[in-house]
Amino acid sequence: MNHDHAFEIDRHGVLRIPVLFWLAMALLARHWVLMLVVIVTARRQSSAWGLLGDGIPWGWLALEAPILLLTAAAFYRQPTAGAWARWLWRRGPWIVALAVALNLGWTGKLLLESAYWTPWPELFLASCCVLDLAIALAMTTTPYYRQMFAEFPARPEADGQAA
Repeated sequence: MNHDHAFEIDRHGVLRIPVLFWLAMALLARHWVLMLVVIVTARRQSSAWGLLGDGIPWGWLALEAPILLLTAAAFYRQPTAGAWARWLWRRGPWIVALAVALNLGWTGKLLLESAYWTPWPELFLASCCVLDLAIALAMTTTPYYRQMFAEFPARPEADGQAA
């Protein structure tokens, strides 16, 4: 594997997943993060359910599910990971691009149906779409991310095999 000297390598010999990747995954899975915050907060303050507006956003959660799977693959990015994690990881840029496209489509539909735009939630959602596009652009064009998604730690060699 050819690594640029500025790139950080983890203990398995592949590029380290940067903090910005984790932040990007949290932003792309923002409705899952919101659900988690609401569930945790609602134990102490039942008014937290009001953050969900009209109820649980099942459509948004479904659209963000591929990002959760990619995030899970990132957590399992180690030599003992299964084939599912390796398969998802190698397709990471496409999963991000698909998730962003679905999110843009859904948000565009909501914004077009809105009678007028208000700072919350319409302008906030439009701002999130701009960030989503920046994430998709970075994940698909930046050399670091392209190399990171191309690598996965090698499987451990079976004990007892001669070299």
